[in-house]
Amino acid sequence: NRINAQTIIQRDAEIDSVLNHVSKDSLRSYIHQLVNFNTRNTLSSPTDKAKGIGAARNWVLNKFKTYAQQSDGRMNAYIDTITLQADGKRVNRNLLLGNVVAVLKGNDTADKRIFLMSGHLDSRRSNVMDSSGFAPGANDDASGVAAVIEAARVMSTHSFPATIILVA
Repeated sequence: NRINAQTIIQRDAEIDSVLNHVSKDSLRSYIHQLVNFNTRNTLSSPTDKAKGIGAARNWVLNKFKTYAQQSDGRMNAYIDTITLQADGKRVNRNLLLGNVVAVLKGNDTADKRIFLMSGHLDSRRSNVMDSSGFAPGANDDASGVAAVIEAARVMSTHSFPATIILVA
């Protein structure tokens, strides 16, 4: 016996609207900017305004804050920090690590779900202690961070029942 079945998918109009606004040009521009930081090695400069992990972190934070401005107060952005102690193997000094976070609050207070999307901001060379050599990290993982930034851009103007947390 052969059974013929049809699957009917109920598409969510809000999600379709978000997906239709994803821009390959935006994604490409984010990746290019992340590569232009020269390196995003965790050991690179946290204070240089143009190169290294600190510059990249601040750039992502500014992107998140820009998109938060169009969220009618539903999105906020910040850097969540923790100090990593030197281990003498991969970390030669105490480091202030920072995850760039954007939280898009859900509109249903009864909905306790949290959806998380992340990409790792850092990049590195084969020698993990090389904090200044060119390490563009376009695929590892600027492309993942670009997806997170684009999600913040397109989702910030929409409202969802659950909370969405985006992290680089």
